[in-house]
Amino acid sequence: MDSMSEIMRVLRAARALVGLSQAELAELSGVSRQIVVRIENGENNVLVDAVEKVRRALEQKGAAFTDATPQHGPGVALARPGGAADTETTAD
Repeated sequence: MDSMSEIMRVLRAARALVGLSQAELAELSGVSRQIVVRIENGENNVLVDAVEKVRRALEQKGAAFTDATPQHGPGVALARPGGAADTETTAD
């Protein structure tokens, strides 16, 4: 399992990858911009619930997170349309 500090660092990269500002990510995830800043800075006094909200918002925007391996830490990539991280559905 990845450490919380590793996950928090990857969230900043994910935000840049999907093209969101800190304010936009805060609004999408339902947390304050200051919480997003604290997460991206890897501060210890952030609730796990807030980190999860931010992660879910990034996944909804197309970020796909990968777990760490013995060779490298956790990572992030853009999900392919129709992939597991693509949570949007269309109605007929």
